[in-house]
Amino acid sequence: MTKIFTIGDSISQGFMSGSAANTRLSYSTLLADALGEPNYRYLRWDERYKTKVDLERIFRALERKFGANIRGLEWLNAFSVINSVLDQAEDFYERGDGMPGKPVGSNFDSLGFHNVAVEGMDVGDAFMVTPRSCLDVIANSTATGDGYLQAVSTPFSRNAYRVLNPLGDEGLDTFGNYTAVDWLKHCASEEGVENLCLWLGANNALGTVLSLNIAQTPNDPERVLQASRKERSQWNLWHPNDFHAEYDMLLNKVVDAMADNKKSDWKVFVGTVPLVTIAPIAKGMGEKRVITDPSRPDKKALYYEFYSYFPLSESAAKGCGKYLPFRDAVFIDKTIVEFNRSIKALVAAKNEALGSERFHIVDIGNDLTEMAWKRNFGEPTYPLPEALQFVYPPIDTKYYDTSTEGDILSGGIFSLDGVHPTVIGQGIIADAFLKEIQNARPNESVTPLNWQNIIASDSLRQKPITLMSELYEHDKLVKFICSVGDIIRFRD
Repeated sequence: MTKIFTIGDSISQGFMSGSAANTRLSYSTLLADALGEPNYRYLRWDERYKTKVDLERIFRALERKFGANIRGLEWLNAFSVINSVLDQAEDFYERGDGMPGKPVGSNFDSLGFHNVAVEGMDVGDAFMVTPRSCLDVIANSTATGDGYLQAVSTPFSRNAYRVLNPLGDEGLDTFGNYTAVDWLKHCASEEGVENLCLWLGANNALGTVLSLNIAQTPNDPERVLQASRKERSQWNLWHPNDFHAEYDMLLNKVVDAMADNKKSDWKVFVGTVPLVTIAPIAKGMGEKRVITDPSRPDKKALYYEFYSYFPLSESAAKGCGKYLPFRDAVFIDKTIVEFNRSIKALVAAKNEALGSERFHIVDIGNDLTEMAWKRNFGEPTYPLPEALQFVYPPIDTKYYDTSTEGDILSGGIFSLDGVHPTVIGQGIIADAFLKEIQNARPNESVTPLNWQNIIASDSLRQKPITLMSELYEHDKLVKFICSVGDIIRFRD
């Protein structure tokens, strides 16, 4: 039996700083340790090769070559450094040992992984995407060649293929049609699953702040559920009715997957969706707007005239057309509020139908809202774990920033891409899940999270990057960061 199985997206897979996976440091791996699961199986990434843009690796390469400042004509060499990091990953995944059909090299048997989270996965992907469908996307990709400043093509499909077909079975005879939910069913019936962490829904909205526009689904659940991946990839915001139908189907499939579970007392811990205006990738600019908080009707929230990528000035954002107006930002947040209402209502309905409390809400969406710095006017109400309350420099949800001398000036919860958590941020998420697991299983033997190790593993804190000010001082780097919005988008 396994103590924990995980279905989720990039955060559950341990992505941080521009989609660079560190699954060994993800909240789900921390939970496995706390629950006493020594054999938690997950895709172990080669530290040198990530399927997308590893911003920390890029920044540290620049720092080694140029120090805290990049002067004048040095920028010509700086972009060669950036390109060399991207080329390493591109060569590995498109032409090397990371290609489809290669085994991932982990020590496991045909039971597969316990963590089948995939960066970019939305609700429907959990029961729609298979290794075969991934190969189809890769084969039909129009991306060619070894382009300059070009990341790995079709990253979602390459990542999903490796997670869902870890043995690299080229014929796909055995597990070729296995989705993430199919792996859950397989593991439950063959091995037994005690606790499932299910956290999906962010990618049904998050693409709006990466592309800085809205492409909504058509309010037609039947069409959305039957749409091809190509059509689905054109949408970045699900209409609440489409989301409700898709999430309902997901929960139905999870219940079915657990029907033959060797562990009779199984439970599912369901994460809610964070609001997009909390992640610092979308920096508020212009006039401040104080409105009733869409997710907390009894409180006020701070919004801004428009939102853009964190390095841009107001004039630069408007000049390149890279921004979301206030109206759109509030609309997206209100849509996510409806997502979370659906999740909670569907969970309650499933528990009633099953006649027991199988599903438990872990309200990460609300936790991050209460943790947000600007939204709460500089007075967050979320009580951080005791081990973090008096760490110095203090941590917050603002974008990570340092001085040229290496002093941390802000941040600590979100990594360099302004979307994914740091290692400490992963620890905070693990703490929230662990509390709910303990509430649901009061007799469960749990080892407290090792905060000393978590803090020590957070490289952004232990070894601050000294060239952060360059993000705000050089137009060329700002243009590159703007392009990262396209490179690290959550879909193929």
